Amino acid sequence: MIPIKIRCGCGQRYAFDAEPVDGALPAVVNCPACGADGTATANAIIAETLAAAPATPPAKGTRLRVALAEPAAPSSPPPAPSLPVGAADAMRLGLVDRQQAQVEARAKVSWGEPPEKVLQYLMIQGFKHQEAADLMTVLYQERSKQVRARGMKKILIGSGLIVAAAAGILYMFAVKFVVPKLVGVLFAVAVWGLWLLVNGAIMVAAPKMQSGDVAES
Repeated sequence: MIPIKIRCGCGQRYAFDAEPVDGALPAVVNCPACGADGTATANAIIAETLAAAPATPPAKGTRLRVALAEPAAPSSPPPAPSLPVGAADAMRLGLVDRQQAQVEARAKVSWGEPPEKVLQYLMIQGFKHQEAADLMTVLYQERSKQVRARGMKKILIGSGLIVAAAAGILYMFAVKFVVPKLVGVLFAVAVWGLWLLVNGAIMVAAPKMQSGDVAES
């Protein structure tokens, strides 16, 4: 089984395990949010995984699904498949068209992969160095905007929690009705709000320092 992770153009991420047949998915897969076809992306991931996998013999007792390339002792040679020149090599190397390569590169940037790996991926897909560098500039600018937006959200939430906790504590002291347990809860809320405030400020000031998937930060 090969683990597949896809980030749709709508922003939805979904993952599943697939057992490829003839190097591709046995069925069509769609985004659970918008219904967009993710089969091409999944097939590209499968091809890339199969190309990188070492050729090791199966362990004893392992059941494999095998697709025979040709029947045993054929009476006549089967007709050659009518594939475009270089199609087999492209599938084996995990090559995709330029549009799909841009989608994959955007997903890699969003997941926080280092720029050198994204650049290497684009050049493998046939992009020239300058083209790949220009595309990466746009993609990382998009990611920085997303990180800053999430940082501003954390700042607002953190500030709100701090104000609410402080107001609750001051009110209890003002009416001279202090509940120690409630004071402890409000203090914890204020600490959590302070952490969100600091973390959000870092994301806004230095979005490139944010690692990992933007959607999970």
